[in-house]
Amino acid sequence: MGTIIKSFGHFIPTQCLTNSELAKRFDITEEWIIERTGIEERKYFAEGATSDMILKAALQCLSKTNVEPKDIDCIIVATMTPDFYCPSTAAIVHQKLETKNAWGFDIMAACSGYIYALELAASLINSNAYKNILVCGADKFSSIIDPLDRKTVLVFADGAGVSLLQYSELENNITDILCKLDSTYAMDVNMLNGGSQTPLTKKNIVEDNHYLRFSSKRIFEHGITLMQNAIEEILKRNKITFADIDFIIPHQANKKMIEVLAQRLVIPIEKFIINIERIGNTSAATIPIAISQALETKTLKGNERLLLASVGAGFTHAASLITLK
Repeated sequence: MGTIIKSFGHFIPTQCLTNSELAKRFDITEEWIIERTGIEERKYFAEGATSDMILKAALQCLSKTNVEPKDIDCIIVATMTPDFYCPSTAAIVHQKLETKNAWGFDIMAACSGYIYALELAASLINSNAYKNILVCGADKFSSIIDPLDRKTVLVFADGAGVSLLQYSELENNITDILCKLDSTYAMDVNMLNGGSQTPLTKKNIVEDNHYLRFSSKRIFEHGITLMQNAIEEILKRNKITFADIDFIIPHQANKKMIEVLAQRLVIPIEKFIINIERIGNTSAATIPIAISQALETKTLKGNERLLLASVGAGFTHAASLITLK
């Protein structure tokens, strides 16, 4: 018996923020943006909240199965951009999707959120108490970034990816999941105002510290190191090599980051599935969106062995070995 990932679904908004627009806004060139990020355009969602994107992705995910909303036992939402601080986004999705028999909760692990949620969902299913769990990675970063902050605007975007995890008496296609946290430089990516440490007030809102900020030059380098460490550790403890992996699906933080990671691991970039160019960094949604898109375009045809890897604010980092059925 074990846990299988039954299906994937995704939602990518249509509103587009191009390099041409950003070049004018920040007085830089389009070539400068491409050279540093590898991103050509970012998609923004103007028609609703994070839960609305999840709903669209979840309906697509379920449409590929014989599972109905009433069959869902639990909803796990990985997000940095909840609809509200209270109630949880999982509760809003529960209401909109009409999963009347489910319970659910949110987790905040930034860009590693999907793999963190995968670990929780697999553990719940392996407890033999649950049969169908929706694992949702979604973020609406256009709602928490300063439109005049070049560091964040150039990379972040909106989107949602959802997968259905099921109990199976016969198979298990989640080989291993590794979740890690290195809090040494936890404040390098931050939103300083708006939490219990510094509640948002009329006085401090003018400081603009309620926006997400990059506060260190080491984010790029440290992020690559931690993602590399997670990849190497999960391979070592499963006694396999890159030759045993069909594709690596990394968190789509920055295309240049992925290219440097490939160089350090000494593996061809063709081994990676990359879709950030026309989507942008959707944080917790990047990995499930990439898988869902690759299945849709037949880049992935089934039976592939995948290595998932991520790094996010905090610094969370994670890796997982899964086999698509």
